[in-house]
Amino acid sequence: MGEALDIVSLGQGDGRLADGMVVSRSSPLRPVVRGRHAHDFHQVTLFLSSPGHVEWQMGEGRAYSGRPTSGDMVLTPAFVPTLVRCDRPFEAVSVRYSTSLLDRVATRAGLDAGRLRPTAVRRDTFAGEVARKLADEAEAGGGPSLLAESLSTALAVHLLRQYADDGPLPPPSVAGLSDHELRRVTDLIEGRLDGDLSLSRLADVAGLSPYHFARRFRAATGTTPHQYVIRRRVERARALLLGGAGIAQTAARVGFSSQSHLHHHFRRLLGVTPGALVHRSRAGGRPQ
Repeated sequence: MGEALDIVSLGQGDGRLADGMVVSRSSPLRPVVRGRHAHDFHQVTLFLSSPGHVEWQMGEGRAYSGRPTSGDMVLTPAFVPTLVRCDRPFEAVSVRYSTSLLDRVATRAGLDAGRLRPTAVRRDTFAGEVARKLADEAEAGGGPSLLAESLSTALAVHLLRQYADDGPLPPPSVAGLSDHELRRVTDLIEGRLDGDLSLSRLADVAGLSPYHFARRFRAATGTTPHQYVIRRRVERARALLLGGAGIAQTAARVGFSSQSHLHHHFRRLLGVTPGALVHRSRAGGRPQ
């Protein structure tokens, strides 16, 4: 099993502006000293005042020591072990995304939430402006709204694009899953392509924390769990389409939420649309 951590769960208080997204404005009464912990959600923290001298340790080997100022931000992905110390009370806005919400946004955008990396400290004008607007929406007390949902999605896509780890593999010191662990996970994926294949569900099967599972899966396969699942869904969809299944039926059977999602990933990975593949097959051409 992964190391024992204090796991902080996503709250569902008055700051919930969308399903799976919570915004809060905080003013700690004393300096923060937080032991090693992890969130089960992704969090962006925008400083509205300086916390004085801050020390962070995120994951393994990522550390920061300095003095953030108003307008700086910190990004902490879900399940990343984190330790925080600061010597001054401060005001901040926090935007929290559930893992399921960010996974849905990533899938629609053709991105991978599994590549989101810890970041501290960064000045990001766009993220800061959106976080402030979301805080204003939360304080207005109107609850979920179309504006809040649109801002939430725009911020999520921005974070997924700007703070993704593009490296092909984790450090060599990270051990991959054992053959037995990998087989259990891939067997579940093959049997449940139309169901819940979230990172936490796959990690449970391997008996690991989501953080350690993602790293060890990538070390074993050379890809993230999310990208592996997408590829297997596309490959299964190709077989179904060539076997005569309709496009809408195929999208549902392999776990895509709509035909457009199937179309996007199918074309991205195979270089052809589902409709073109079906047409070529029926015309007697050689499928790619």
